[in-house]
Amino acid sequence: MYIIKYGDKGNNIDVTSIVYNKFIKQNIIYIPDGDAIRAHYFTDPVPYVVKTVFITDPEKNTIKYDHTTKVYIDLNTDKVFTNKDLVPEYIKDIHIDYKEKLHGIHEKIKIHFGDFSQEYSEQMMAIKNLTGNEKVLEIGGNIGRNSLIIAHILNQKNNNHLVTLESGKTIYQQLLHNKTINPHLDFFIENSALSSKPLKQNKWDTSFYDGGILENDYELVNTITFQELQEKYQIEFDTLVLDCEGAFYYILLDMPEILDNIKLIIIENDFKEEEQKKYFDNALLKHDFYNSYSEDLIIGPGNIRKDFFQVWKKSV
Repeated sequence: MYIIKYGDKGNNIDVTSIVYNKFIKQNIIYIPDGDAIRAHYFTDPVPYVVKTVFITDPEKNTIKYDHTTKVYIDLNTDKVFTNKDLVPEYIKDIHIDYKEKLHGIHEKIKIHFGDFSQEYSEQMMAIKNLTGNEKVLEIGGNIGRNSLIIAHILNQKNNNHLVTLESGKTIYQQLLHNKTINPHLDFFIENSALSSKPLKQNKWDTSFYDGGILENDYELVNTITFQELQEKYQIEFDTLVLDCEGAFYYILLDMPEILDNIKLIIIENDFKEEEQKKYFDNALLKHDFYNSYSEDLIIGPGNIRKDFFQVWKKSV
């Protein structure tokens, strides 16, 4: 058995049981790099000090691995690999490096009007949770940073069941352009908002239109109902990817049936009010969803939006 400790030479703790309980898959151990990530799982025996992992093998040999090193231990062969070596493909297939995987996708895709550094958390949630077999409705495609990633994942399984809604006319044209410059990606774009009622829009602010005179900078937007959308594309969606500036609260009020066949939801919680978020959470819980992942949005020192990025899955 391997003994694993975390800290510095003079002050460290035994984290062997944590590693064997949480970091083993198919008899292969993976210890991540990054002192913050390690401290999150192992606790912090030496605060404000960059720490090291000490691994003692069955022959009592101890090697230390700094915070820049990812460590893989194949318990079947008693071999240790790191990201500074050539890691065997069978290990990469078991312990997927999602940052590396996402970077590889970025290299295969072109994007204009922006880059992939934005909406990075949404992209990571997509590659970690999508298998490629889903039928995805993305509400709020923007210029396509996540749309292109999702399309790539689905297309690997010869699946083009992705419809991306983008209601802004200018941004829609940019999204369409980014689809055009990636002809190998097959998916659908709909220049509409999901609503049974007329809507007006000013940049990211969307509200109901009562038929009166439009205020400055507002424009009418195309609308489509969920039923019309499914009939148009002949897709019965089972996955929602939501980045729509809080609009999903109103969509849920307008057409609650949207959740009936959904099994996976990836969301940026950009609701305008806390009560809207609570309504969304309660609706999902009533439909037997559970929250499988949450991540805070760190805007700046002392400015954190708790659980801004989330993944919800339907209980089987």
